[in-house]
Amino acid sequence: TTTMMITRTAATMMTAATTTKTTMMRTAARMTKTMTRTMTTTTRRRTKIVMMTTATTTKRRRKKIVSKTATTTTTTIERNTDSKTVTSSSDDDFFDADVGIIGAGPAGLALSHALLNRGYKVKVFERRTSFRPVGAAVFMYPLALNALREVSPILEEKLRSVSTPIRKISLTSIVDETLDVGTDRLDEATEVFGSPFVSVKFWDMLCALREGLPDEIFHFGHEMVEFQHMPDDDGDHDNKGGVLLQFRQTKDGSNDDDEEQSITTKAKVKVLIDAAGIRSKTRQQLVGDKPIPRLRATFAVAPKDGIKKTIGIGANGDRQLSFLVGDGVAVTTASLANGDVWWTQTRYDDDPTAPIPTGNEQSLRDRLKERFEPWPQEIKGLVEATDSKDVIECTIAELPVSFRWGERDVTLLGDSAHAQLPALGLGISTAFSDVSELCKQIDKFGLNRKALRWYEAVRVPQTAFLQLASRMAYFANIYLGNK
Repeated sequence: TTTMMITRTAATMMTAATTTKTTMMRTAARMTKTMTRTMTTTTRRRTKIVMMTTATTTKRRRKKIVSKTATTTTTTIERNTDSKTVTSSSDDDFFDADVGIIGAGPAGLALSHALLNRGYKVKVFERRTSFRPVGAAVFMYPLALNALREVSPILEEKLRSVSTPIRKISLTSIVDETLDVGTDRLDEATEVFGSPFVSVKFWDMLCALREGLPDEIFHFGHEMVEFQHMPDDDGDHDNKGGVLLQFRQTKDGSNDDDEEQSITTKAKVKVLIDAAGIRSKTRQQLVGDKPIPRLRATFAVAPKDGIKKTIGIGANGDRQLSFLVGDGVAVTTASLANGDVWWTQTRYDDDPTAPIPTGNEQSLRDRLKERFEPWPQEIKGLVEATDSKDVIECTIAELPVSFRWGERDVTLLGDSAHAQLPALGLGISTAFSDVSELCKQIDKFGLNRKALRWYEAVRVPQTAFLQLASRMAYFANIYLGNK
């Protein structure tokens, strides 16, 4: 009886289990069918939504393209050539260039090479009416050639070929015989720093940097008046509107400052980079500050033939850079490779804001002769060997430290951003470093606002320190010169 009960119970449990399994399978089948229907419906709905969204987006894009094309087609701009209006039919035609560079100085020329090598269309606007000799000479640290090599090894080689490597540097005084410091081991600089200390005629440097640049990128006689930001397209900051530039254009052959002989022209560029120097109109518009006059300086390059007659060849030493101070005057001399000698003089009690005398060469020569009367014959001989018409007298100024160099599609470079006093001779070196850093950011982010802002973020604190250091060196020179 027990066995039969167990058997029946087992049979009942198996039947129940079978029924339960069948029920579960049927339930699972129903759930699967329901889920399949739901998923199919959802997929259809999503597909419909995507199709509707795509159609709407395509329609909007077509409207935007049609609107933009219509706007571009009907827009006219003033070109630099013959001041005529030109109807634009595409975005490339709408802009005169990818980059508008203000200033055909060392920084502007180096930047032009870098951007052209990267495939950008460049226009260089220069205040001078022609590419002609300017300046005397400059001294550069190894930093300058190193930075230029990063921009273009070929360009660095061209500049080095017209430069004079400095072998010896000295600081002495005409009133304090204990002040005599220096070194004659600067030929080792290349091994230590990667490049030599060099001096170079300013005009030779400009010619070396311009070589290889097409003539059509230059627009001489164009003095910057102001810039205007062009609106972004529908607020899309990646599709920026660019910059509208306005110039006072001076005709060839007329004076750079002759407003009566000038006309107004405009140009449109995607990016504006101002390397015009301490008188930058872009800087004035962005920051609103003004140069700070510090001292009056006289400088020139004494020719080899004249030096031979007055003090003899080699009197300035073999590739030597000399700083002489005392009696309220400071003098700098530097040997050049062809036998010429660059010299500068500064008297610290001169009023830097006083008008600079013009048109009286004899007066200038008399003033220099009076100032250099107690100085060594080597210095007096350099002045005597220099033609008065080749002597440049100017005011030396600096710009206040600014932590704002640009906005949107505009930025500053070189002296426009950080004009500093020449006490440390860092002007050209820092300008080439600006070019190098800007190129790095463009290579990383492209020619856009992000690259401009990162360039500023890197260079602003670095150059601020150098500006302050140059100012401290200037006051140190005053102390030594008046000692």
